[in-house]
Amino acid sequence: MIEKNVAIVCKNGPLENAKRALAALDLQRIKGLKVLIKPNIGRAAHPGQGINTHPQAVAGAIEALKDAGASSIVVGESPIVGVNTMEAFVKAGIKEVTDKYGCDLLDLNAAKPLKKEIPGSRILGFTRICPAVFNFDYILSLPVAKCHMHTGVTLSIKNMKGCLWQHEKVRYHQLEYRPGEIYKEKTLDSAISDLATVLLPQISLVDGYIGMEGMGPSGGEAITSDFAVASWNPIAADIHTCVMMGIDPREIPHLAIISERMGIPLDPAFYEVCGERRDDYKDYIVPYARPPVSISIKYPDIKVYDCDSCSACQSTVMLFLKRFKDDMSQYLLDDGMFHIGIGKGLDGKIKKGTVLIGNCTKAMKEFGLYIPGCPPVPTRIYKAITGKEPLENEPEVD
Repeated sequence: MIEKNVAIVCKNGPLENAKRALAALDLQRIKGLKVLIKPNIGRAAHPGQGINTHPQAVAGAIEALKDAGASSIVVGESPIVGVNTMEAFVKAGIKEVTDKYGCDLLDLNAAKPLKKEIPGSRILGFTRICPAVFNFDYILSLPVAKCHMHTGVTLSIKNMKGCLWQHEKVRYHQLEYRPGEIYKEKTLDSAISDLATVLLPQISLVDGYIGMEGMGPSGGEAITSDFAVASWNPIAADIHTCVMMGIDPREIPHLAIISERMGIPLDPAFYEVCGERRDDYKDYIVPYARPPVSISIKYPDIKVYDCDSCSACQSTVMLFLKRFKDDMSQYLLDDGMFHIGIGKGLDGKIKKGTVLIGNCTKAMKEFGLYIPGCPPVPTRIYKAITGKEPLENEPEVD
């Protein structure tokens, strides 16, 4: 049976939104059971930027689960490659919350991965999952509402990518369809749909207090929308979060694929909204600016060659440009533009003198300045170009 209830709570701040949205569901089934809260703490960033789940949303979830009688509550994460999990928890304000409520923190990367075969997959065949996620009775996916350059949005289903072991996340961005396959969606969207056949959260809670619009997952702008969406059905939670973001869920490829593969409707009208905003939740929609088609649209005097890059490199380029773009005026090429290359599929069409960012661009290093890393942080890119340290410390985002 398809779970149809969705709870939407607005305008009460991150803790109360999260707590009330969860409490609006029937949580009796978790009494006496072990729950893993899987937030989005993929990067080491302070709260309030829309990059990570707000710590007070995690606090609200813990309170609701404790009230429902969960026997143990653990908060776990596997962040992007190069980010120390425990340091990210501290910076994101999560450790302070778990200390307050007596909950444990879990580095999902601490154990060797479990290789999970995916029968009938579109592209993956198998995937490597952090084994600790299978030690719990329930997984609660608790992402922050964000737009995403590759997938449109990143919500409760895509948040499960943070259960993948270390470099497995990178592999999802490097896949290619088998010869003869004609799927129209990006390989990443197909991979997410494959993962959903073997790993979905049993309960979803989306933190929409401060989200990210535009160039997500970390290069966009923070937006205050002050809502939370909860459901036992992750598709339902993601559909209605899209609605609250002013986005048509039918335009999100990985949701459309999962809907078709699992026979779960994408139409918001199919679901039953409960909670405090059952009748008027649409009055509280805050439209999010969608990701631009390319970075060059946002920065017209910057030429970005992007072929099969991952979101980590795209975010790094955005963060670098936001901070150092004005300093690059003396490094323009003869066409009056600053040239950047990212991704593993670059070819000889890039202009000589291009700044090549990340390990995937190594094969083209004779065309310009190659800066290794997966990805290199913005200050490292700045130093490689200018030969100088930036005046200020590295911004605390990656």
